[in-house]
Formats: sequence, C-alpha cells, structure tokens
Amino acid sequence: MNKLKNITLNEYINYLFVLYAFLLPISRAGISILTISLFILWLFTKDFKSKIEFIKSNKVILYFLAFIGFSLLSLFWSNDVISGLEYVRKYWYFLVVLVIATTIQKRFVEYGISAFLTGLFISEILSYSIFFELIQWKNVSPNDPTPFMNHLQYSMFLAFASLLLLNRFFYENKMKWKVIYFLYFLIITSNLFLNGGRTGQAAFAVSIFVVGFLNVKNKIIALLSMFALVLSIFYTAYHVSPVFKTRFDTSINEIHKISQGSFCTSFGARLGLWIIGGEIFLENPIIGTGVVKDMNDFVKIVEESYPNKDCIKHLPSYHNFYVQTAVHLGIIGLFLYLMIFYNLLKLKIQDRYYFTLMVIFVSVYSVSSLVENMFHEQFSAALLALFSGIFIAQNRIENEV
Repeated sequence: MNKLKNITLNEYINYLFVLYAFLLPISRAGISILTISLFILWLFTKDFKSKIEFIKSNKVILYFLAFIGFSLLSLFWSNDVISGLEYVRKYWYFLVVLVIATTIQKRFVEYGISAFLTGLFISEILSYSIFFELIQWKNVSPNDPTPFMNHLQYSMFLAFASLLLLNRFFYENKMKWKVIYFLYFLIITSNLFLNGGRTGQAAFAVSIFVVGFLNVKNKIIALLSMFALVLSIFYTAYHVSPVFKTRFDTSINEIHKISQGSFCTSFGARLGLWIIGGEIFLENPIIGTGVVKDMNDFVKIVEESYPNKDCIKHLPSYHNFYVQTAVHLGIIGLFLYLMIFYNLLKLKIQDRYYFTLMVIFVSVYSVSSLVENMFHEQFSAALLALFSGIFIAQNRIENEV
C-alpha cells in the first residue's frame, strides 16, 4: 500500500498510457475512456504549468491545435453548423497527444510500442481465426476478417506494424530477436494481404522502400532488395490469398473501366469524388466551404453537372483527407494539416531507431490518407495521437538529458 501511495500522478499516467497503447487496436470503448481519463489526470499534475510551456514551444502540437481551431472557426461560414460540430467533435481523440508528449517517461516509450504490438497481435489471432473459420465474430466475413475496425483502417495498422518490426530487425543485434522480429513481420504482412484493405497494401508497398533507404547504406542495394521483397510478397499473396487475388484482379478491371469513362467502381468512384471535390475547392480556394458532415454540395453538383457520375453521389466522404480538407478549409486548412507532418519530420531525434520509425509512420499515414479520411476516424486518429505523442516525447526526453 505504501508503494501505491508513493506513486505520483505522472506515473499513473505513464501506466495508463501503456494500457491505452494496448487497447488502441482492439477497443473503441478503451480509446474513449482512456483518452478522457488521461486528459483529466493530466490537468491535475503538479507540473502542469511547465507542460503548458512545453506545448507552446512545440510546433507539431501547435499545428494540431491550429488545424482543429481553424476547423471550428470555419463553422462561421459553413452552411450547416450542427453538422459541422458533429464532424469536428471527433477531434477530441487528439487530446491524448498533449498528455503523451509532455508526460511519458523514457522507459515507458518502448513499453507503449510493445503494448501496441501486443494488442495488435490479439487482433491478428482473431483475424486468422475468422479467416480459417475457426470462430464466428459478430458479422465479420472470412473474406474480410477485420474484427475491430474498418478494413481500410486495419490495413493501415498492419502496414505500419509490419514495417515497425522490419525496422526493429535492422536495429537488433541479437540473432534470436532478429529471427523473432522477422517472423512476426511475415505474420503481420500475411494478415495484411488476407484482408481486403488495399489502402494499407499500397502504403506498405511505398513505405517499405523508406525502411530500406533509411537502414541500408548502399542505396542501390536498398532499392533492389526492397523491390525484390515487395515483388516476392505480392507474387506470393496473389497466388495464396484468394481475397488479395480477387481485389487485385478487380483493381485491374476497374482501371480498364475508368479508361472507358465509367466511374461506377471503387477506384472510379474515388476519382470522381476527387474531380468534383477539386471543382468545389477552386470555387472557394482560400478558406473552403466550411466544415460539414454531409455531402450536400457534392450531391448538388453531381445532379446538375455530372449525370454520368450519378452512381457516386451516395458516398459519405471524399475518401481522401487532402481533398476533403481542401474542400472544407481551403488552402489555409490544407497548409495547417500538412504542417503537422512536416514538423513531425523536423523533430530532432538523436536515437536513430526512433527517427527512422517516425519517418516510416509519416510515410504510411500520408499514403493511406490519399484514399481514406484517416485523420477523422476513431482508430486511425488514435493511432496518429499515440505515435505523434511518442515521437514528441522522445524528442523532449533527449533534450532533458
């Protein structure tokens, strides 16, 4: 009991942070409860004033706040304030960035990453069990075994986790752990291609070259080795995973249909969304149309000017956060959003492992956001909150030494 009495509020936050990282891939309720719990505890820490001073000096956090603040400000020129408030409401998940960045201690940083991988491992066990029809999980199909979240978000989680492990493989000196990391990398990568999320697969294919270039001195060898690894993984997935084969063949067919002017496919619908979104942006290029949850302006333009794209007017978003931000918030909002990631990459992190992990994360998240609104969905927003907080904390810890 005496030991518990001696634990400070900051230490309780550190332990809850590890639990938050563990629950992040597997529990919506866990994300919500721990986000608010961590934030409330943080408000009552003794060194709260010094944490506020740190926040004022950190550009990543300031751009997070500026983007969210500008989103709220845009309600003044939005045509539906209630809908806009409902849209912005989801940004409260980023409160945890403030807590992690200012409070997490050195030894808990790696604990948090390991807890995240453990939680994801549980998700994978369920995913494989669903795929092989060993269990039934709610309404999840064996053809798309994503137990806790949308398959687009899940594929991004898997892409990042697999590359995180590949990055660890390069930095580990002990052969036993190298083998373990590489085997876990293969398990996660296999799961990535058993699911229907092409978003994560695309992010994986692009970002694996980042891993190679950051970890292999000879860039030609890095390029060739990563290309060979990608080719072998995609070739194996095509011949082993019926889900990936179907999705890959469908993608080729969709590209052919787009070339013939048809937008009534998954890729075609996205392309149609981006074309029309571009037109709306050009009408309001500086501050956008204002944040709204609905797509009324989009539907109106489709009905009036694009009857051949009528099949896409039912879609709930632009499936591209860059386009969505440009439409809602114009150049100003898009600039604020991009500056979050630019300043993440500018963080001075001396530990090479964490620096390369940060670049890999930004690559995976940025590519994934090209085809989905990752910043605005609970699981993917929480993932950004967790790891941006970790990278800022690592920068702070190094400067405190």
